[in-house]
Amino acid sequence: MAEDTANHITTYILEIPISNTLLLGHIRHWDNLKGATDDATIWIKDITQQQADSPEIMAIPYKTLYYQKDNLLFVKGSLLPVKKMRSALLWSPLDRLLPVSLPPLNHNFFGITNGVSVNIIPSATEQEPYALLLNRDAAASYITSAPKVRLQNLHYSGIDDNILILGTPLLPVSGQTYWRVNNMLLPAGYDFELPLLYSTVENLIAPDGNHLIIWQINGSYTLLPKEAVMPLSISSFRLTYPTA
Repeated sequence: MAEDTANHITTYILEIPISNTLLLGHIRHWDNLKGATDDATIWIKDITQQQADSPEIMAIPYKTLYYQKDNLLFVKGSLLPVKKMRSALLWSPLDRLLPVSLPPLNHNFFGITNGVSVNIIPSATEQEPYALLLNRDAAASYITSAPKVRLQNLHYSGIDDNILILGTPLLPVSGQTYWRVNNMLLPAGYDFELPLLYSTVENLIAPDGNHLIIWQINGSYTLLPKEAVMPLSISSFRLTYPTA
């Protein structure tokens, strides 16, 4: 009877043809992963159990997931070895192994045109809300009567007829919530189709690091200067909006 070699497995190894490198965009930003290549294959190691079962890994076609024991590779869920692990592989962080190279972007006004299309798609990964965009009247109704302690960790800025609240915990008021990655705010429940574009797109749109990039589901964005963001308090809000 085969020994239960699958017990106590904590990490996995992924094998994918090197011709399908672009399919790894959804996991390139996972900073615990390391990768290596041989003539025809990309190998990725240190994949956790949670990552191995994640939608991002599950969605990658042409892959094989293994666990390793005594330098033998077992397909995930199997008790029989299928091959030996390649030796003398040169491992490096995955984002270094898969560098991003993009043509210049034209980002005049909203949206990115005549360059790389940034697609915002539904995400199966839940992210902690960091920002709330709501109607000014709804914001004023809560803020002007809120206890000081409820506002002390928050910041805000006006955007047209709306108020953007930043920080945690957010106010218990209905509005559009966003999560944060670097200097970008993305709608809750959505993500870049290719998360590997995070840093590259941010650097092309706002290379000075002095702006927040607020994305909409349709791929358009708004630039918000960080200097326009102020600590939130009843007094500061009333000074900004005296009639609130």
